[in-house]
Amino acid sequence: MAKQPLSLPFDGAKLREHRQRAGLLHVDLAELCKTVGHTVDRSRISQLENGVGKPSPPLLRALTEALGITVDDLLTPEEETQPPAGE
Repeated sequence: MAKQPLSLPFDGAKLREHRQRAGLLHVDLAELCKTVGHTVDRSRISQLENGVGKPSPPLLRALTEALGITVDDLLTPEEETQPPAGE
């Protein structure tokens, strides 16, 4: 069964911000994800940070656990994802 990407408004820039705030390199975050049960390549983390795709739900969970944050910390606020009224 193929992993389904998120339909949530994932924000790769926020992932980068939290990773850098934690003082981690891509490879460090990949290793931390592995310790919480999800193998991910450092290049995939870079892609996510640069807006290339969205993480699967298991990967999102691993990222948040590894960084000690919540899913909400990696989402774009709803008001930023809604088009202005009248459009």
